Amino acid sequence: MNDDGRYRTYRGNILQRLGVQRPTPELAGPPDMPVWMHPIEFSQVRAVLHAVSPKAMVEWGSGGSSRAWLEALPDLELLFSVEHDETWAQKVRESITDPRFRLELRPPPADLPEPVHIPRNHETGQRHEAWCLKLEHEPEHMRHYVDAPEEAGVPFDVALVDGRARIHCLRKAFQLLRPGGVVVLHDAQRPVYQPTLQDLGRPLMLEPWVQGQVCVLRTPDA
Repeated sequence: MNDDGRYRTYRGNILQRLGVQRPTPELAGPPDMPVWMHPIEFSQVRAVLHAVSPKAMVEWGSGGSSRAWLEALPDLELLFSVEHDETWAQKVRESITDPRFRLELRPPPADLPEPVHIPRNHETGQRHEAWCLKLEHEPEHMRHYVDAPEEAGVPFDVALVDGRARIHCLRKAFQLLRPGGVVVLHDAQRPVYQPTLQDLGRPLMLEPWVQGQVCVLRTPDA
């Protein structure tokens, strides 16, 4: 356990263990479509979902988690997923044939494309981080992405926020969920999200975490 109380899991060669090379992240899910969460965080989210047992769920950010939630929740009737990356969306579509899954592609504006950030280095990382922060602070760029779940026309039981423009997705989730619904935010430790989390009321920050902290919020009861 680290000094700040977070568990750290290191795998790989001796250089990674010594800190000379960055360690490969330990991810949940199968190798062909991993869940971009540490197994600890994935288990936390899965426990929340089992407790709620949603009929309708929305997620901003698709991937291996989409398939995992469908497999883990037999009573789920609709998983409405919003993705911004066309190539990734196609890969996710090809990996999931479950009729309960609906994926909507909402790319960024043509005049504000996502910067190339793989392979990742200091320069590409800075460009990508600046782009992500721009989407957080200027909601007009991704309004079509944030508002996409309105098309489902149903009240959702759970919202998982793990994509772009998360500040605005959090606020939209509170509009789309039924009274007493549950919002789950991944990477909740990021300072940019803190004012919004406090404004929405009583965020529960789960421990321990490794890759990205999980936060759970409930919408007000009717």
